[in-house]
Amino acid sequence: MSSLVIMDRGEALTLNFAELRNYHGNLALMAIGVGFRAVKAALQELYGEESAERSSLTVRSGHAGPGFRDAFEYTTRAVTRGAYIVDVDYPVAQYDPHRAQSYAFVISDSQGASVEVALKENFLPGVFYDYLKKGREGTMTPEDKAANEKLKADLCEKALAMPQDELFEVKRLS
Repeated sequence: MSSLVIMDRGEALTLNFAELRNYHGNLALMAIGVGFRAVKAALQELYGEESAERSSLTVRSGHAGPGFRDAFEYTTRAVTRGAYIVDVDYPVAQYDPHRAQSYAFVISDSQGASVEVALKENFLPGVFYDYLKKGREGTMTPEDKAANEKLKADLCEKALAMPQDELFEVKRLS
């Protein structure tokens, strides 16, 4: 199972995806899978084999959804600490044809190091965005709801299993 290590006031914590799944529930499974992997990719780029102190991290999320928010909160506590910013107009990874929403995330530390983790364009199928739109409009049929739930669960599993370089573009900003 996917895990990462982060420091919390000097103590190394091993955070497992299964615990995030329990924390979040089943609302946005794709997002918690991608969000967890995004944090892991950012920490690897910023710190290599070292562990980051979670209180030094800030998150700029291009996506306003609860799954991404919960993934970042669980791993970095950025939401609670007031170090979490949502910027749906972030200009990278704007794939949703129905609205502004970025699938890119910038994680920075208090020393000024920063990394952008952008979901690759081919990860989410077009029907995913159509289901999001129908959900906002309240026009999902029971069949749509069932298919969407299966799709989100399948995408979560895929995100957790894929090699990082097939899932994300990781770019050091500073």
